[in-house]
Amino acid sequence: MNLQEFLAMEETRDRERDELIDLRGLDLISEYDSHLMCPICHCPFVEPVRLQCDHVFCASCLSSAITTFRSADSEEFPCPSCRNPVQTVSANVPRLLINMCDEIRVRCPLIAEGCEEIIPRGHVQSHVEKYCGYRLVPCPDASCDQVTRSKDVGMDQKCIHTVRRCSRCEGDVLEQEYEEHEKELCPVLEVTCSDCQTVLSRGALAEHVETCTEVAIPCAASKYACPVKIRRADIATHEQSCPLVATGPYFEAQNARLNSLELSVRHLQQRNEIFEDGIANIRSTLGESARIAASAHGGAQATQTGREQQATRAESNTDDPADIAASIFSSNATTYLLSLHESLREEVSQLSHAITDLDARASMAIMNESMRIKEDMAHTNAALNSVRMQVQWLINPRLHQGTRGAVRTNTSNEEPSAAGPSQSSAQSLGHLRPRRSSDSGREGTKL
Repeated sequence: MNLQEFLAMEETRDRERDELIDLRGLDLISEYDSHLMCPICHCPFVEPVRLQCDHVFCASCLSSAITTFRSADSEEFPCPSCRNPVQTVSANVPRLLINMCDEIRVRCPLIAEGCEEIIPRGHVQSHVEKYCGYRLVPCPDASCDQVTRSKDVGMDQKCIHTVRRCSRCEGDVLEQEYEEHEKELCPVLEVTCSDCQTVLSRGALAEHVETCTEVAIPCAASKYACPVKIRRADIATHEQSCPLVATGPYFEAQNARLNSLELSVRHLQQRNEIFEDGIANIRSTLGESARIAASAHGGAQATQTGREQQATRAESNTDDPADIAASIFSSNATTYLLSLHESLREEVSQLSHAITDLDARASMAIMNESMRIKEDMAHTNAALNSVRMQVQWLINPRLHQGTRGAVRTNTSNEEPSAAGPSQSSAQSLGHLRPRRSSDSGREGTKL
């Protein structure tokens, strides 16, 4: 089909898709091959179509691209992948490609409502419409305007939004929850304690468990690795003989001491970092001042005598501790500067790579745009040549008509030449046409 037929078909499909599930918004579970991904939306193909260049796209994605980038007076469209002009779109896509896309495992789109089903993508629509118990459906009662989940609708098709009063606790319960409330959740319902076998109401069960002597509870030293768990009535006897309970205060004191030491270590680490930054700044400042001073005194020590005196002074002060300390400090400053230089070099290298990447991307974008502009210029040149040929075709008949008129005039002038010069001149003047005002315009057109 051509582009116009494809766009018309997509307009009809768009109205039908409003009632369907958007397959691109599903949560994908299984992995899929990159060849099954649409180059436009970067999702697995949805209703794939094929162009003349054999590139495949989603039908809706291709329709949007054609509407956006195709010229209004053009029957061609550049392929979004290879930029080759195409005129037709084919819905004949290999069935294997469609099956592979439909077999991708996805979650049910009603996962927010509680559905945890994982199904193939091709079955999502039927699952939501027929089998998912969490889809919202109208209440079976025609007089009720509320909606409910399909799994909550009973076989009797009764309204589940009506409120019933419990005969035991005198509480209001919805119809859909009344059966569960009557059997399990009613606070007046009698239950039996699993430890002491005492019969009491469900509302008092939680309070009873907190004081029941038959309930098994852990030892107070369980946080110190005591594994004992016995009845509440016997827990006091166990704690009197448990060695971990006796040493519990010591463990508490040691834990408090460890916490205080960890806090002190963190404070000291922060102070150490501050001091190291200050020392590094001082070293860098002193190194710069030393280099400036050395460059200033270098010009005054250019003569040989000055160099000999400097060598003699260096030899005499070789064992001076101050000179040794100064040399060590200068070496440390040099090491710091070299490391700083290396880090700056790495940053410059990273920036250079980033600029190179940006340059390559910009060049690719410019090249694509230049190709499009060249195509437009080619269409413009073709239209211009067509107009030029039409103008030449309009001019040529006028030239031929003027030539034939001149030949007929010369022939009529030669025949009566024997009658005399005055008669021949009169006759020739008689055959000439009077000059009209439009002749000058025609001559300009011929030129």
